[in-house]
Amino acid sequence: MFKQFLKDSVIYGVASILVRSISLLLLPLYTRALVPADYGVIDMLTAFTTLVNFTVALGIDQAVARYFPDTQIPEERIGYASTSFWWAVITYGVFTVVAWPLAGQFSTWLFNDPSRGGVFDVALVAIWINGLFLLVQSQLRYSLKPRDYTIASLVFTFASMVTSIAYVLILRQGVVGVFYGQVTGGIVGLATAIYLSRKVYAFRFDWSKLVAMLRFSVPLVPSSVGVFVSLYMDRIAIDQLMTLTDVGLFGIGYRVASVTSLLMVAFVAALTPLIYTHYREPEAPQHLARIFRYFTALGIGVCLGLAFFAHDIVRIIAASAYVDGAVVVPFLAPALLLGSMYIFAPGLGIAKRTGWIAVINIGGAAASVALNYVLVPYLGIRGAALSTLLGNTAVFGANMIASQRLYHVPHDWVRLSLAVSVAVGLFVLGDLAPLAGVASVLFRFCLIGVAAMVCVQLKLVDAGDLRRAANLVRDIFPPSSAWT
Repeated sequence: MFKQFLKDSVIYGVASILVRSISLLLLPLYTRALVPADYGVIDMLTAFTTLVNFTVALGIDQAVARYFPDTQIPEERIGYASTSFWWAVITYGVFTVVAWPLAGQFSTWLFNDPSRGGVFDVALVAIWINGLFLLVQSQLRYSLKPRDYTIASLVFTFASMVTSIAYVLILRQGVVGVFYGQVTGGIVGLATAIYLSRKVYAFRFDWSKLVAMLRFSVPLVPSSVGVFVSLYMDRIAIDQLMTLTDVGLFGIGYRVASVTSLLMVAFVAALTPLIYTHYREPEAPQHLARIFRYFTALGIGVCLGLAFFAHDIVRIIAASAYVDGAVVVPFLAPALLLGSMYIFAPGLGIAKRTGWIAVINIGGAAASVALNYVLVPYLGIRGAALSTLLGNTAVFGANMIASQRLYHVPHDWVRLSLAVSVAVGLFVLGDLAPLAGVASVLFRFCLIGVAAMVCVQLKLVDAGDLRRAANLVRDIFPPSSAWT
């Protein structure tokens, strides 16, 4: 399991870096063509898209993730994959038809501006196509095809980027041009992903498999709504209590902090299907504990780097009007990591205790709502970011406690907690140090180096681990081999 995880995570990591790099390259262009309020519109539509993806197909993607890897019978796999695809086609299609005449009402609800209904119309088409793309793209992960997943991701991203640039910068279509680009990218990416997944798709719809999958996934829909609230309550609260411009500033900071997703995508994409495939093996818990140690060490380094240099990064990638968005990065970087770390607490999923997952996520959502409406009036966008961090910390803790009772993993919580505490102290020290210019930069790099040494001293990562990882990389990707 560990060797397969390393191989897959390297491939997913490379794909994530390429995709994220392309997205970040667009920021300097977009922030000079769009004002912060336009970015606020994009972020609110992104939030709405996430809500639709979580609910309309009743979580069928999560059911496929659980059932598809659990069988090795080709006909069974085709049944699960095909049924989920046609179910998504139908449910997304019905939603689009119903929502289309209500574009003005949705525009008022999301932006307090009914005149933006035209943007919403295009976004609806993008939601349908991209929802199908995400399902088929995920199917490549469940089929343990990381290279095909990477190809589909890059095709989608490149097609979206080229057409978005054309619509926004050349044709001057503004915000709607971004969604025209998503529609085009979705069509090209979906066609590519379907072709690469052609062996598991057919014109087949199995009612018994649909019922089995929905029994698993429907209880997760309220849970997904809870996840949505936890993810986007910050922007919703800013939209209601402040302005769309503030939403746009928060969104820029969020995009910088989401560099942590380069780390998470590799781990989530590689680990989730492997857990459900190998969880019965006696050595699986030890492998998961080791991977979690590596993850914690990497996460500490990435979060410190983003927190220390957030303002510099924003100045480089965005117009000057967006610089104030950097203040949320120190809170959002660890928050986004914690929001995806449920993969290290697989016990509830393995035991199919989806009801408990829903309870935890709904509780986290309630906490997020309360925290945002308490903190945003006093701390502004910083309050929203702090609310996200506190809420995600609580949800991760609850997931881990429940998971350990059902599928125990031998984590060393003393060492892990000590490493995180030292990292927090180093951030405070770097933030308060009365230094400027080159001295400040060098001092902060030194603090990141200290954090790395602490992780080694605490044996989150030791020399033996590094040597074994290097040997595995050489075995998996020998220098003379072609990437085929």
